[in-house]
Amino acid sequence: MADMILDNMYLILLIPFWIFLIIMLGRFFSVYVNKIVIYTLTLFASLSGALLSGLALFYNNNLILETQMPFIKINDFIISAGLHVDKTSLVFAFVLFVISFLIQIFSISYMKNEKKTYRFYALLNLFNFAMCGLFFSPNLFEAYVFWEIVGVVSYLLIGFEYFKKEKSIAAKKVFIINRIGDTALIGAIILCSYLMYSNSDNWGLTTLSFVDMNIISTLINAYASTPLFWGICLLFIAAAAVKSAQFPFYTWLQDAMEAKLPVSALLHSATMVVSGVFLIIRLYPMFSLDNGLLQLIAVLGLLTAFVCSVSACAQNHPKKVLAYSTSAQIGLMFFALGMGNIKAAIIFFIAHALIKSMLFLTLPKEGEKFDLVNFVLFLIGGLSLSGIIFSGMVAKEFMYLDLSLTLKVLFCLISFMTAFYIIRIALLLGVNKDKKIPFVPVILTVLNIVFYFIVRKLVKYEVSEPFWAALTAWICVYVLYIKDAFWKVPVLYPLAYNGFYLDKFYTQTMSTIYAKIADFSNLIDTKFFGNYNLLINSAKCGVKVSDWVENNVMNGAVRLTTGIAKMFSKLYLVAQNGNIQRYNAYAFIIITVIISCLIIGYVWLYLRYIGG
Repeated sequence: MADMILDNMYLILLIPFWIFLIIMLGRFFSVYVNKIVIYTLTLFASLSGALLSGLALFYNNNLILETQMPFIKINDFIISAGLHVDKTSLVFAFVLFVISFLIQIFSISYMKNEKKTYRFYALLNLFNFAMCGLFFSPNLFEAYVFWEIVGVVSYLLIGFEYFKKEKSIAAKKVFIINRIGDTALIGAIILCSYLMYSNSDNWGLTTLSFVDMNIISTLINAYASTPLFWGICLLFIAAAAVKSAQFPFYTWLQDAMEAKLPVSALLHSATMVVSGVFLIIRLYPMFSLDNGLLQLIAVLGLLTAFVCSVSACAQNHPKKVLAYSTSAQIGLMFFALGMGNIKAAIIFFIAHALIKSMLFLTLPKEGEKFDLVNFVLFLIGGLSLSGIIFSGMVAKEFMYLDLSLTLKVLFCLISFMTAFYIIRIALLLGVNKDKKIPFVPVILTVLNIVFYFIVRKLVKYEVSEPFWAALTAWICVYVLYIKDAFWKVPVLYPLAYNGFYLDKFYTQTMSTIYAKIADFSNLIDTKFFGNYNLLINSAKCGVKVSDWVENNVMNGAVRLTTGIAKMFSKLYLVAQNGNIQRYNAYAFIIITVIISCLIIGYVWLYLRYIGG
């Protein structure tokens, strides 16, 4: 059974891609226009992916399956494509497909009145294909391809309603900011591959396979100088930070809130924002070679968690609160990875996926209040995310173990703020008396509870300070909460509300600097490189110099030679006039001159050497 599943793991990628093609081509040829068919195919793709990854995870005994085939060959340089199946990739894929399946069920009712829903579901399938391809990539080159596809499909999903200006602008901002991380990633990959190609005898390592990442990391550290090795690692960290919306690049996640609610739930739970976490885990052998790099990852995560938690406390829009919360919680995953606690990061990733998707799906429509059941589920999710109950409590307490006193204080402060902004936004929105039972949020809540009972048997933890800090925050907010009380802090509130002004810095200051650089480049291009008059005048100057040289030097030399030749010809003609007596006179004069010269010469020699 296990062998059969592993041998057919390629279907986990192909099925979502096939469904994407079927929906798009079917719509193009007016074949599959029935919504029921589209819903069925989409749910089948996610359900089959969840079953395949779940069964493979169940039967996998820490085995690694790698299948590769040559894809690009340039002389001896071969880039392979294939699958790399291990426990990490299966966990990420399983969570991806489970969350996607439930969100797609929710989307059926949420999107029923929308136009062109076929494109929406086709993009959901393509998104699952891209994320799954990233998780199962055998090397960094293939991972980069799927990394880019994830970014493009995210742009299309966020800008699904492209005809609305604010959504189109938000999608563009998300896409542009993510280009920074993509550029950093491809730069780091090229540098690593070049080092391996130039120094290693085994050119098979140039493709940067994840199976050989321990060897590759050691060799890169040996071949590169310390600044170069740090530069490569910083590029990888920057790529991960941008994709996972970490400081100072977290602003794009707030812009992504313009997307439809199911898209927001999908992006924030188990998909795009965890790509950076997955990259850090895959490249952990490289970062672990220098404790300074791990400390940098931990500090980056903790800084993001603190800054975004403060910003979330000042927001009034629920989706923005959850957006800042996502960056903060992903920051805690970075912190756990930097502290060397990979298991805690993965556990918190699963817990966060279940909790955050549920929180998004329970949100009321804009301008409305919570339904009673949704309000209760939102509070349960908030309690879990705060670290008070269920899987969120286990994950945070397990992450809290063995920290120094300073880190414990910061961790407790972040837990306090998490609880604060969750209950704050719940009270801001309010609740009505409707008692509709939301199917998908209930399922996610049940999964959250089930995961709690699974994890508590696998890890050791103890209820400690983060639990009491979060509980204190909930009690304080419940008892002392006053609407807009955060306004009482004059300096902190504007900073927090505006996200520490990073978005304004990017959209105003950086865009102005970029515009100035573009104007200067345009000036150089148009006035110098694109100025044909300047080129023509320069060419004319060269022609004039060449003409002067030709007329006065080359032709002048020819004229001088011709004049001298003519002068001698005239003298020769004068001498040859046919008179015999004159010829005899010429001969007598010449002979006389020669004899005179000889006599003078001999006399001078005699006087100098003999007579003198």
